[in-house]
Amino acid sequence: MPLPQLYRNSVNYLCSKVLNKANHRSCLPPDMSLNNSSTFCFIFSSMGGLTLRPFTFLMTLVLPLVLAVVVYQLDTFDPAAYPPHELAQKESMAIPRINSQLLKGTEKIGAGKLLAPEDIAYDPKSGVIYTGCADGWLKRVTVNESSAADSAVENWVNTGGRPVGVVYGHHGEVIVADLDKGLLKVTSDGTVQLLTDEAEGVKFKLPNGVDIAQNGVIYFTDSSYKYTAWEYVLDLLEGRPYGRLISYDPSTKETKVLVRDLYFPNGVAVSPDQQFVIFCETPLRKCKRYYINGENKGTVDTFVENIPGMPDNIRYGGDGQYWIAIASVMYT
Repeated sequence: MPLPQLYRNSVNYLCSKVLNKANHRSCLPPDMSLNNSSTFCFIFSSMGGLTLRPFTFLMTLVLPLVLAVVVYQLDTFDPAAYPPHELAQKESMAIPRINSQLLKGTEKIGAGKLLAPEDIAYDPKSGVIYTGCADGWLKRVTVNESSAADSAVENWVNTGGRPVGVVYGHHGEVIVADLDKGLLKVTSDGTVQLLTDEAEGVKFKLPNGVDIAQNGVIYFTDSSYKYTAWEYVLDLLEGRPYGRLISYDPSTKETKVLVRDLYFPNGVAVSPDQQFVIFCETPLRKCKRYYINGENKGTVDTFVENIPGMPDNIRYGGDGQYWIAIASVMYT
């Protein structure tokens, strides 16, 4: 889920909570104090004209939120320092350029017709692209090969929530991770079915990335079981691992938590050899992998770290390479 995408809505939501709390308080608590044991520094990239560099971000979002939490005691906000062994090193990894001209020949598809599209699912038979938007619509895009700008964009299905992660299934269905609804299946005729919305008795608050294995098992992340999408900033600032990697088996209808205590897990990608599932931990600037087969089955290790930004979605691109979408870049 792109972090800047929800910036305005999150701030409005948090401000409303602050105001509601403020209506019941006339002054600061006499014993109010600041705990400097934790330091938080997140940098957002530009999206929709919004660019926040470190100082601007600190003054416009982090500082007001921290003060709001301290003054008005928002819910159960309980900040902690990120574990040093989990944090990325100071220097970002050096990334060689595969092709310096790679993005110069790109064309925009559906410009002005897609409201904050999150992920894409591709039907290899028809060439149709599916994507979830902030208005609740799953859009169906038919690409015009001669003129990408003239590609047809249609409203296909409205989930009634906020579809983010999407993947094309083995039988013409689209599997959707919906921030509000849970894990959904949308059949080819547009019927929406809820597959699961909880694991181990805990409701999903932030279903996010999703992918499907060759055997039909669906792997997805619940970025936080404490905070909703509109409160995601608090999850990042609190610095506690409320995320989970989860599987859903359509044949048994079993929802299973595979990995707990993750820091805002985001995008998911099943390896082409079906040996492991890669998932991104956004604030840690790293991606890990959970082994689903082989001698390492059930274990977790680091796939890539020190990414020069905060990773969001991840997709296998062929030739042993993965594409990682960066939600926010690192400024030096």
